[in-house]
Amino acid sequence: MLSAIVLAAGESSRMGRPKVLLQWRGRPFIEHVCAALRKAGVEDRVVVLGRASAEILAAWQPAGEKVTVNPHPEHGQLSSLRAGLDAAAPAEGYLVCLADQPTIQAETYVKVIDCWRSAKGSLVIPRTYRAADARLKRGHPVLIPGAYRALCFEAPPDKGLHWVTHHSSVKITDLEVSDPGIIRDFDTPEDYDALVKAG
Repeated sequence: MLSAIVLAAGESSRMGRPKVLLQWRGRPFIEHVCAALRKAGVEDRVVVLGRASAEILAAWQPAGEKVTVNPHPEHGQLSSLRAGLDAAAPAEGYLVCLADQPTIQAETYVKVIDCWRSAKGSLVIPRTYRAADARLKRGHPVLIPGAYRALCFEAPPDKGLHWVTHHSSVKITDLEVSDPGIIRDFDTPEDYDALVKAG
């Protein structure tokens, strides 16, 4: 069993409004991510919201996703991951996704999942070539084996998921993909405008 945890509790301070509700190709960001996960065959999906939960749920209708609210999103992304892990069904692995990455293809989620299934015991991190600095860069989604779940609760809050992925006990498998969406997010109105103009 695999669970997806979609982190959507960010403050969106630089955007000035909830990023997950930004429209792209006729749907909000959050729906693009959840629809891709559904297409990838992930049945257990948990969306973690924050202070804007009422506004988001008034504009977006979950289609089988569980919704939980992080009461303290100011404590950082790791606190949202913990809220998601608490709400998720017990699983062999947890696919950690970001709600502000609407351009990730369903096939990319499938590739990450397939990699994990073929190398169980490894934490899988996708990476792709970034032309700006001509190097491979790691991105999301990250697939955390159930065996590493406890580390997510042991990590210092200020270190975040980075502490987990760099823990001495964790085995990492880097998966190269061609999807630039894994390293692309949208933090400012300018980022969003560029996405809309590109179609």
